[in-house]
Amino acid sequence: MDVKQAIISEVVIFSDALNVELIVLLKDTLTEVKYNKEAIKDRLDELKNAHSELAGQIVDFGEWLVGEVEG
Repeated sequence: MDVKQAIISEVVIFSDALNVELIVLLKDTLTEVKYNKEAIKDRLDELKNAHSELAGQIVDFGEWLVGEVEG
């Protein structure tokens, strides 16, 4: 992630996951979001609700990412 003035300006995700759609959705969802755990969690919750078929993977990714942001 590139963060400028506390806003995520670019997201690059490397994965061996077979679901390329999820990677694109995560990138699009997190771009232009405030870089703090609450904003990231809220945005990922919106994504999870919009794509219930990917909910488990989104939750797993979100838990990891929020943990990383907390340091």
